Amino acid sequence: MARRTICIQSPSKLSVQHGSLCIKQAGDKTAEIPLEDIWVLILETPQVSITSAALSRLANAGIGTMTCGTDHLPNGLLLPLGAHSRHAAIVEQQLAMSLPLKKRLWQQIVIRKIKNQAEVLKLQGIESSLLEQYAHAVQSGDKTNRESVAASAYFKSLIECGNRREGPYSAPLDYGYAVLRAGIGREAVAHGWLVSRGIHHESSLNAFNLVDDLIEPFRPVIDLLICEKQLIGDLTPAVKAQLASIFEVLVKVDNKKVSVQHAIKLELNSLKAAVVNGDASLLKLPEVISFSIASHE
Repeated sequence: MARRTICIQSPSKLSVQHGSLCIKQAGDKTAEIPLEDIWVLILETPQVSITSAALSRLANAGIGTMTCGTDHLPNGLLLPLGAHSRHAAIVEQQLAMSLPLKKRLWQQIVIRKIKNQAEVLKLQGIESSLLEQYAHAVQSGDKTNRESVAASAYFKSLIECGNRREGPYSAPLDYGYAVLRAGIGREAVAHGWLVSRGIHHESSLNAFNLVDDLIEPFRPVIDLLICEKQLIGDLTPAVKAQLASIFEVLVKVDNKKVSVQHAIKLELNSLKAAVVNGDASLLKLPEVISFSIASHE
């Protein structure tokens, strides 16, 4: 059963009792959600009270907690450390990855990202042959930077008013990508990866280099969600709730329809196989399909 993304948008007092997250709001309104059912917790309002003990309990349960600033955009992420002995082996293998393997993995990621962008354009009735050409031209390590060139062409075609950084699409894209980043970060830590050590991203100022590698082929799914639901303009509570549903959107992996949440698990599992065997072709990445939401089991 898929785990849930919980968004706290109203003044609340949070605690953890008897294995559940307890949410107390005005008028003594209280809700309880089992920790085992929670994937990511998003604190969207500064009017949330939670103790460090409760945050520790959330981390122990493998839950990622994301905070938002006064502009209502995500500004912080608390992830479990995942420092268990069973994780030591994969970290050692991660650190020992050869440069050629990293370059081949990054090539696979960029190709899939650009193909997914092309599919988003197709689904919106927009010409996409240029992006398909860019996808076929990606070399090992993307040394000709087709990712950046494709992204520029993609957003010029997709966004009708403004651009990626300014205009009605900017805030929803930033918010959606941040939610997606939190989910991938949570799963990467749960699998024992050292998230500060990336495949391609390698900034010493970024604690989530690996997450920022793995998110790339998933970004177009956020773009599709925004286009299909017309989630542009102000970040209202309803818009943010829709964006937080990204983990329920269906994609295709190995010719099977799965939720984004499950696709993230498959990406991390297959990354381990690729690293252990030194074979980038084992990496399983999501394919964008016509927009639909996974049914709750």
